[in-house]
Amino acid sequence: MAAYLRNCERHGPFRGDACPECGSAGKLLMNDREIEAVGRILAGMLRHFPDRYGIRLNEHGWARIYTIVPAIKAQKRQFGWISPYHIEALAKTDPKERYQVNDRKEIRATYGHTIPIKIDDFPSDGIPGILYYQTTDEEMEFIPETGISPSDKTWVHLSSTYRKAYVAGLYHVDNPRVIGIDAAAMLEAGLDIRRATSDVYLTGEISPRFVVEVEREEVSLTEEEMREIEEVKTRRERKVHRDSSQ
Repeated sequence: MAAYLRNCERHGPFRGDACPECGSAGKLLMNDREIEAVGRILAGMLRHFPDRYGIRLNEHGWARIYTIVPAIKAQKRQFGWISPYHIEALAKTDPKERYQVNDRKEIRATYGHTIPIKIDDFPSDGIPGILYYQTTDEEMEFIPETGISPSDKTWVHLSSTYRKAYVAGLYHVDNPRVIGIDAAAMLEAGLDIRRATSDVYLTGEISPRFVVEVEREEVSLTEEEMREIEEVKTRRERKVHRDSSQ
């Protein structure tokens, strides 16, 4: 079922067919294809290459929404109707909590950055004692000696549960490995871990001494997860093919 972005006059933006508070159908803001297209542009702006869009981020990754809107319109003429409220509504209702909007009308990506940002303003409370990291059989051979370092991202990303880590790994490999991270011991040692979302935690390099074995769990995917993973892999393969043919 398409998760359209709508707005309820009484309760604000929501995803789906009816406001979860009052059942109103609300006003349509974006359909699923528009949500996906704008989301990809936002990811580029806020995670990877803001300069390409003429966007300026501060040291914590925040950008002013009023600068985001004309940049999107310049990229995609079909989004001439988009407004700051559309961006706010998309960010506030994102099911994966990929964005934050503050009271100064600024937006940032919460995780996935490949550009340097500071995360010392992310929450540091409520960190679980054990967090989880998805890896591969090849990388697992080196982790007991070298630990874990950010690879293609600025920060190491950890998950709140085994299942979350496993599903995140499936976007990259067919059979991810999941290991535990002794977050409690890291914090006791004075190392920093920050909560980006309710499921994603960020930190710097992780020493091998904080890596722990965890019991393997059987993970069953929902239809939505399977579809999304397949779509992401297909887009990645197409990009690789385009890049290799240029």
